[in-house]
Amino acid sequence: MNTNGPKVHIIEGEAQRRAISSPLRLEILGYFSAGRPLSVREVAERMGRPATAIHYHVRLLAQSGLLNKSGERRDGRRREAEYSMVAEAIAVPGHGPPSEEGENTLALKTTASAFRMAERDMKAALAEGAARREGEDRNFYVTRMHCRLSREEMAEINQRLNALLGAVLDSMRREEPRDDDEFVSLTLALIPLPNRSVGSS
Repeated sequence: MNTNGPKVHIIEGEAQRRAISSPLRLEILGYFSAGRPLSVREVAERMGRPATAIHYHVRLLAQSGLLNKSGERRDGRRREAEYSMVAEAIAVPGHGPPSEEGENTLALKTTASAFRMAERDMKAALAEGAARREGEDRNFYVTRMHCRLSREEMAEINQRLNALLGAVLDSMRREEPRDDDEFVSLTLALIPLPNRSVGSS
């Protein structure tokens, strides 16, 4: 199992910032994170949208350098381009002086989009009765907690997060689905609380 975490591309340049400012384009990138090339048609089918509504956004992601054109395939009489993500994961720069308002705004927009998508997925799971809240095959779990962590504990948390992401990526790299496979979404946020006193509970 990969415990070193995914290969990550850090967002750089105004074109890439604009590209991921859209919740729709963030969702599109999510389909490419499985590591397999996809065509616009295949992405559109997975999203339940017409290809004409997706083509512009895939092209913009490619022009910005977040997707690479990795080949072509024949679809009937037509040839269609295949695209792959530039890395296994995309990340917003996570540090820098507070004066870097552009980076901070981008991080906030990206996080807000990710959690809006999580809310949408949660509503669908609850409405369709697909949420399993207990057992070893639990697929629905939501929590939010504040805690105090030492540097050693923070390092351990980050190792476990990398192991978790590695396990997810390992499953996504599998070429063939298994009989008990199901699609799930995983949304994580580890956020410092600078205004919380360490001495408070």
